[in-house]
Amino acid sequence: MNHHTDISRPRASDVHVIGGGLGGLAAAALVARTGRSVTVHEGRRGLGGQAATDDHHGYRFNRGPHAFYADGDGARVLRSLGISPSGRSPATKDARMVDAERFGVMPGGPFSLLRSPLLGARDKLSLARVLGGIGRLDPSAVASLTVDEWVDGVTDRPRVRRMLHAVIRLATYVNAPGVMSAQVALMQVQLALDGGVLYLDGGWEQLTTALASVPGVEVAEGERITELPDAPCVIVATGGPRAATALTGAEFDVGPPAEVSVLDVGLSRPPQHDFVLGVDPPLYLSNHGFPSGMTPTDRWSVSVAEYLGSTVEPDRDRLRSFLTYAGIVDDAIETERHLHRMPAVTAIATAAAGGLSGRPTGVLGDRPGVFVVGDWVGPRGHLLDAVLASAQDAALAAVAHLDRRLVAR
Repeated sequence: MNHHTDISRPRASDVHVIGGGLGGLAAAALVARTGRSVTVHEGRRGLGGQAATDDHHGYRFNRGPHAFYADGDGARVLRSLGISPSGRSPATKDARMVDAERFGVMPGGPFSLLRSPLLGARDKLSLARVLGGIGRLDPSAVASLTVDEWVDGVTDRPRVRRMLHAVIRLATYVNAPGVMSAQVALMQVQLALDGGVLYLDGGWEQLTTALASVPGVEVAEGERITELPDAPCVIVATGGPRAATALTGAEFDVGPPAEVSVLDVGLSRPPQHDFVLGVDPPLYLSNHGFPSGMTPTDRWSVSVAEYLGSTVEPDRDRLRSFLTYAGIVDDAIETERHLHRMPAVTAIATAAAGGLSGRPTGVLGDRPGVFVVGDWVGPRGHLLDAVLASAQDAALAAVAHLDRRLVAR
């Protein structure tokens, strides 16, 4: 390993983790649970990365809309550490959907499907057939199909196809139907329908705090690492593949990123609708302020996100105009924050690569003792689930490497 870093006093830890986001903190916590010494190096003053929660004039906003999948790989990893996230399910009972000029009840269950003015009778039958069979499908069987190919194969109804694409964008945070593997889409929709999602109390900082508090984890903030430290094991959890390449020198064959544009608003009055999903345009609005600790007393907040396609430029006015579907008017807005363009997924699992199995492993064959973590790493999960699953794999691999070193002595 390279002996040069800009750490003023290198620590004598068994494992050095570079990156203080959820992936790095989870990997460190899992290593610490085995009794090995571990240090997390975070270049910024503050942990969490994209999972940080920001205070904005008394309102707490996550960095983009975040949903915790209750039955995903991430939940299992956290449970293994004794962490049970607290939060509430999104308020979707009164959910609405926008399709071109139509606005009405979002068809989810059988009753809302019957009530929805967005679909005709034949479309309703087609959508009911697709939704009714999704739970029985094997996501790995469609790993080499794009989302476009899979959706086109399950229905010939154009309006139903557009609605399915909207639901897939919502579940995956990705607007790349001609590229992303249908395995990811089907897996995420199944997770959403089965265990559902939580909006976390106090924001996603809850997870950062819990992971950083696991005994044995030493955290060094404000330590920018530019080269791999000389240590028995290094786990690189710096985010996307470009950052990992800069540190390790390894090249990774990955899909393109997925990005979103976000507008968070603090409100003096509650929205008329807590959830609005756009079919056309590819936007959604949700009340992210109702979990505890997210807003001042008698105040509310919502987030609007646009799933950016490869050729779409962010537009704050588009986000602002979408607020009207929830009955939000200017005089109710007390504060707002715009995230012009931010990553939702650092590298999409593509159909061309065979879905999740085509993502890079976290083990660098030519760099013994160096392991990589990220939402683009390993064969399990998407979004946070991929981050934490790859963190678990990296921690196990690091401990095994340390054990082999002891035997070799």
